[in-house]
Amino acid sequence: MNSKQKAFSWEIRLGLALIVLVLVVLNFASHYTLYRVRESIEERSKDELSEAAVVIANSILRGGEIQLLDSVVKDVTYTYNLDCASVFHLGYERVLAIQRGEPLDTLFAGIGLSPRAEDLAPLLRNHPVYIHKPGAKETYLLFPAESVGSKYVICVANQNPLLGSVESAGRILIFFAILGILVIAYVASKFARLVLYPFKRLREKAEESGRFDATAGDEVSGLISSYEQIINDLRVNEKELVRLNRMITRKAQDLEVYNDYILKSIPTGIITLDAEHRISTVNSAVEHILNLESHDYRGQTYTEFFAKFEELRHVVEVFIQSSGPVNNEKVSIVGHDGKIVVLAVSISWLTDGCGDRIGFSVLLNNQTELEKLQEELELKRRMASLGEMAGGLAHQLRNSAAAMVGFANLIVKKLAPESVARENADLLLKESREVEALLARFLDFARPLKPALADVNLCRLIEEIIRVVQPSYPNVSLRRTCDPASVPTIAADELLLKQAVTNIVDNACRAFDGGRGEVEVTIEPSGAFVRIAIADNGPGIPEKYHDRIFTPFFSGSPSGVGLGLPLARKIVMLHNGQLDFESRLTSGTRFDIALPLTKDRPHPADQAAAQQPTA
Repeated sequence: MNSKQKAFSWEIRLGLALIVLVLVVLNFASHYTLYRVRESIEERSKDELSEAAVVIANSILRGGEIQLLDSVVKDVTYTYNLDCASVFHLGYERVLAIQRGEPLDTLFAGIGLSPRAEDLAPLLRNHPVYIHKPGAKETYLLFPAESVGSKYVICVANQNPLLGSVESAGRILIFFAILGILVIAYVASKFARLVLYPFKRLREKAEESGRFDATAGDEVSGLISSYEQIINDLRVNEKELVRLNRMITRKAQDLEVYNDYILKSIPTGIITLDAEHRISTVNSAVEHILNLESHDYRGQTYTEFFAKFEELRHVVEVFIQSSGPVNNEKVSIVGHDGKIVVLAVSISWLTDGCGDRIGFSVLLNNQTELEKLQEELELKRRMASLGEMAGGLAHQLRNSAAAMVGFANLIVKKLAPESVARENADLLLKESREVEALLARFLDFARPLKPALADVNLCRLIEEIIRVVQPSYPNVSLRRTCDPASVPTIAADELLLKQAVTNIVDNACRAFDGGRGEVEVTIEPSGAFVRIAIADNGPGIPEKYHDRIFTPFFSGSPSGVGLGLPLARKIVMLHNGQLDFESRLTSGTRFDIALPLTKDRPHPADQAAAQQPTA
């Protein structure tokens, strides 16, 4: 670095040195001024004391007697405002004592003055002696006088507080001046270092970064130029960072909204908890699954949140204690309608980028329908196996029943009409035919069905069913509710569908057991389906039978076979539909058939499942 680039450091140091020099000069100037003030005050005091002493000395020269001087001394004391004025006689012995350098303490003891011997020597040469102790208020003047060969000393004194104060201030000022010079020198050196060190560091950092502009002139200009360039680069980078921050913020907001939409849309219930086991988020699926009101649950502990669900709370507690993940653990809870809801619970830890645990998540999947489907599938599998066996057995029994009917007919033809044997043979023929009919109905239920799809007008179909069933139950009022203009035609097998609906309507009429009642069949579109509702006001189905009414050969009526409803359900499933029911004692029963509006044929897999033989 050349001398021009080093000028800044020297300028700082020279400037501080000049400041120190100016302060020192000002300090000396103040001392000199104070010294001149003190001298002026002393000269004035000397003049006043000398004038008073001359007046007394002149009186001594005129009078020649010391006793006559008392009045003069009093007048002078009063006139010149003296503290004291005295005349002392210097005898021969005292003069010799002064010449020998011995002090005359006893001579001036009355006025509190103890001059040194060397201070009194000028009196022998007729020179006045001015005595003032630094910092003292009193000022003394010893003035020599002679009268008729005798020597006298006139001592006058007065108090001058200003002179004492100036002297005291001078001493204090000298002390602080020395101290101030040292402090100023120290502060100046430290200040120079404090000013230059950051500058030096800035320059070094600029050189390390390769941004120092050595061509800009002196050191300061180079540094300023370098940092202006850095600031310009920072401004450019700042604009880019602002743009990127806005973009990232916008993406984060979009991602947050998107995640919120996902949490709200997915059917899986998701609950997240923080490291203190307090609720962070709860999506709408959780509120639906657990039948909770929409509420901000954040901040609640898991024990508070699962207070009504002891099984879920227990699973979470086991997870926290074991620290191991929970995968699809089945938990049953009671729903809002009193029915059992089966949940698959999965719990796992949430970690940050460093792998530290920041909480955990709880996933709830409603498995109730899946459990039902699995139960139904298992039932179908078992019933299929039973159906295969029962179908073969039914064929053999049907052949035997046919033989029994044939032989019974022959016996009836050969017996007399009024004989007892003829009556027994008629009973045998009747029972044989009933067995044959029962086996035929069972085989109809067990064998695979092949639907012949065609356009079916449901309103007309229901009207035909009512017209056929009504004569068998004169005490039951059958009616249809249907708007032909709003109910579209569907693709179905009319014969099979008629058989299914007829079985349900017949069961509804039979529930009155010969008594009076009403059965209403309602047809109405519902979205992508057409719904057929068969409702009666009969005694209802006991709750203990609800899970068994679609089981083959189960019937709540002593005269029932137990194949009507299972066959109806099989036909509805064959059409990709659904058959459900609701029933309460003394309030009646309602069966709902939902058939799709699509004209596509049933899926082969669905059709094969529907065609599986069941018992």
